Amino acid sequence: MTYDKLDNDELLRIALDAINQDRHADAVSMLKTLLERDARHVFGTYLLAAEHAQLGMMDRAEDGFRKTVELAPDFPMARFQLGQIHLTKSDAASAKAVLAPLADLPAGQALSGYAKGLIAAANEDIGEAIRQLQTGLACEQDIPALAADMQRVLDNLLALGGGDATPAPVGTPASAAPMYLSNYGKSGS
Repeated sequence: MTYDKLDNDELLRIALDAINQDRHADAVSMLKTLLERDARHVFGTYLLAAEHAQLGMMDRAEDGFRKTVELAPDFPMARFQLGQIHLTKSDAASAKAVLAPLADLPAGQALSGYAKGLIAAANEDIGEAIRQLQTGLACEQDIPALAADMQRVLDNLLALGGGDATPAPVGTPASAAPMYLSNYGKSGS
């Protein structure tokens, strides 16, 4: 199928539909077509990175989320997902640097608590990571898939004995928790 007759907005909408129907090959093809037309399309770049993450192509996902953050530094989900990828690679310094602006979001925003929790985990402060994740989960949840992932991270930290604030090796929280990155793009789209 060719997409010549579709404008960029139509192409993005149809790509989102493909993502929501788990038609990954179609979504990737449409998003690549969109980015061939407009290499600086922020949401197209973000969604392609999320699809690459969903497909387990984490190097491509990392590159895509990094590019999204460069194009739109205030795009919180791209920044958060890039931080998660750094944690899964046990790159604590990069994770903390990427997540730091999110930790400065106003109190009461779930993403702020999650970022603080992941930063604490990167610092091997499991007790603080648990407290911050619990704080984030207590907030209003705009993205159910993100809340579910953060609940799994919290459960994994608690299962590792984090309830007594026992430090775990760097990378343990992230590697113990599955990431469903493209699901974050499904909500509110």
